[in-house]
Amino acid sequence: MPHRPFPTSAVLAGALCLPGAALAINGAQLGGNGVRNASMGGASIALPLDANAAANNPAGMAFVPTSATLDLQVFRGHSTADYVLPGNRLENRQTIAGPQGGLNWQLSSGLALGFSVSGGGSGSDYRQAALPVPGAGKASSTLRVAEFVPTLAWKPAPGLAVGFGLTLARQQFEADGVIVPAPVPGGLLPLQGHGSQSSTGAGWRVGALWKPVDAVTLGANYKARTRMGKLDGYDADLLAYSAGRLDVPEQYGVGVAWQASPGVTIAADWLRILWGQLKVMQDPNGFGWRNQPVLRIGVSWQADERLTLRAGFSRNHAQIDSSRATQNLLVPAIHDKAFTVGLSWALDPKSELSLGYEFNPRTTLTGTGASTGTNLTSQVQMFMAGWQQRF
Repeated sequence: MPHRPFPTSAVLAGALCLPGAALAINGAQLGGNGVRNASMGGASIALPLDANAAANNPAGMAFVPTSATLDLQVFRGHSTADYVLPGNRLENRQTIAGPQGGLNWQLSSGLALGFSVSGGGSGSDYRQAALPVPGAGKASSTLRVAEFVPTLAWKPAPGLAVGFGLTLARQQFEADGVIVPAPVPGGLLPLQGHGSQSSTGAGWRVGALWKPVDAVTLGANYKARTRMGKLDGYDADLLAYSAGRLDVPEQYGVGVAWQASPGVTIAADWLRILWGQLKVMQDPNGFGWRNQPVLRIGVSWQADERLTLRAGFSRNHAQIDSSRATQNLLVPAIHDKAFTVGLSWALDPKSELSLGYEFNPRTTLTGTGASTGTNLTSQVQMFMAGWQQRF
């Protein structure tokens, strides 16, 4: 009979299911895909700005010119935990870089073919055992998932587009420092690690964009769950409840973009991420993440022919209940707001350089109920750079 993870330990080293390690902003997701949209609070469903669009709304590729985009988002996070025992304080610092980008080809006036690559993820490394249990490893977890999204977008009319994309995912997971109940009352034993394990998965997504008038664009998207393969070894203990699988969640959203003046655009999204529908989240001893709504709003201003300035704000409903603070030690994805700024500079008529910054202020989750005595605190910054070339 496999051991079940002990709820008040380094368990749940978990990492959820979305792209590169420790890049958790909305749960385990980035605030936005692509530097330009991420600098506007992530607002993107009705505002395709480059070849990252397939990751935001596949229909957006119909409005993106033949072009290539290469972006880099650098996560810098600092978290601390007062964990279970009085005086047992843990600290985690991480700096992780994750690439993004894409290519798009306008095959005709109404048909586009392209792909986007997105990255992100979740995890921590406290560099010490979570609890003073002999033989326990350092409390750490890493999940990296890369999503490759080939997409076909079609314009049945000049102001209307629909798009369909596949989600092809590759996942890498590792957890250490997990502690389980010993076969004696009140005893604890460290769980043997299984090293770095990988799996692949597939899903699909669909989207639509509509311009009812020239200054307004409406968008909607849906992303089906990406069903991932089994992570060998972890299916026998840490992830036994989900048969060793960490799926990428289903999500859907709507967006609007308004060109308020020739140089000013305002965009907003409402997005719902269905974390709670994943089997791994339904483990009574596990993470217990809930479905998460996200509101994103941003503005861009084209100051002149070469310079565009951007800013935005994002707010979500925390997916972790305070009674589950202990279980989420190694996934301290507790942020519920983010502030962003950015700019783009045209190097020439066909190429552009973009920079962005996202700040998730210091946030604390105070444990209640079974998690009383555990407090998680985290602060995150994202540094972003990107290049776009039109052909």
